Amino acid sequence: MKMFNKEGIEMMDVKSFALDGESLVMKGKMMGSMNTAIYIKPEDLAGAVSLMPWRIILKLPVLYFRGVFRRRGKSRATPPAGS
Repeated sequence: MKMFNKEGIEMMDVKSFALDGESLVMKGKMMGSMNTAIYIKPEDLAGAVSLMPWRIILKLPVLYFRGVFRRRGKSRATPPAGS
């Protein structure tokens, strides 16, 4: 998963999510050069969700499935290597 700023510059390339005790660990590369592991505590995750208005929270499932279908479309449109 890649995150970009408004100008389209890649800010973070997330490689994996894992659990470390109660913390969610997001591993990736920041700004194309710095490997990092970001630890998100349950109270911080709750804080992040509380920043979102209800209209965004209700739209999250729609955004998720839109992304799933777009990824499937890209994988079908890309011919296998060696073809």
